[in-house]
Amino acid sequence: MATLLYLDDEETIGRAVARWFERRGYVVHLARNLAQARDMLLDIEPDALFIDVWLGTESGFELMSWIEDNRPHLVERIIFVTGELVDHHNAASGRLWQSLGRPVLQKPFDFAQLEAHLQFAIGPAREASAERGTGT
Repeated sequence: MATLLYLDDEETIGRAVARWFERRGYVVHLARNLAQARDMLLDIEPDALFIDVWLGTESGFELMSWIEDNRPHLVERIIFVTGELVDHHNAASGRLWQSLGRPVLQKPFDFAQLEAHLQFAIGPAREASAERGTGT
């Protein structure tokens, strides 16, 4: 089953996400800040990374930048999560989110949306594993 990293400074959301996915057989790693997420990413190879955009005084964009520099093959597995209004119809807002090149999931989300995004991210992870000759 797939492995995911969920980064969110809101502990209750992270625990709820972890419980939901673990009941379905997924392996879930929770991080509450950038340092925890970076440390985990030195040791694990998640199939999907859900990254909250705003983490108190930190930003999920900082983690994406770190991943681009240190684990670039994981970039295509990133899904951003945000409680901010994501308006794809507003030209300026739409360009901002599109410039990330990654899906953005709006909070509050339902778990079916979260799992659909997970399945989207798992595709590139499986392709990479197949190219390396390993299983996911």
